[in-house]
Amino acid sequence: MGSLLNRLPERIKRAFEGKHPWGYFEVAPLGRNVWMRQRLTMFPPGTNAAERRALTFHRDWPLTGAIVAMFAMMGFGSVLPPFGACLLAFALYGIGIWLSARATRRLRAASRRLVVVVVGFDGGAAAYGNVESMKAARTALERLDRDDHNGLLTPTQYEAEWASVYRAIDDHRAALIEELEEGILSSERRPGSMRGTPKN
Repeated sequence: MGSLLNRLPERIKRAFEGKHPWGYFEVAPLGRNVWMRQRLTMFPPGTNAAERRALTFHRDWPLTGAIVAMFAMMGFGSVLPPFGACLLAFALYGIGIWLSARATRRLRAASRRLVVVVVGFDGGAAAYGNVESMKAARTALERLDRDDHNGLLTPTQYEAEWASVYRAIDDHRAALIEELEEGILSSERRPGSMRGTPKN
């Protein structure tokens, strides 16, 4: 299976394995006041293609699984009672979550994350969380990918640079999102006080 995937076009391989060997960067809108959340997830150095496929599957399954479950419910609705088709769809969804969580438990525990939340207020915005660490990590990773794309790094050098950024993130562990939200809410309760200074 792995050799078959290795022969696929790069664009398709990225859909299964992710865009970067080291992990991924996500930007998500959160609501009216909380403009967006930026999250950098970095896999442990040496994570191979099969492990990245498992991690990508686990990350994407909540949405992909919902689509699969919906089509399963529609497809089996003609041969099963509505309750049975619905039960089958939920079973497929739950099995996907359970299997992917079990297969990636060790890798997810070893992954490192940085989180930045940008909050809007009258006249501007404030960033909370690992702001400076996020900037430094993204700059280093962009340079790493650029050098690799230009053929300036051997696989050993690429992994060494990957490990260097990973260790730096490990030394500045990500702030918990609950702590960020608690700080944001306390600032919102104090009108005019939301001028939070970024935490590294």
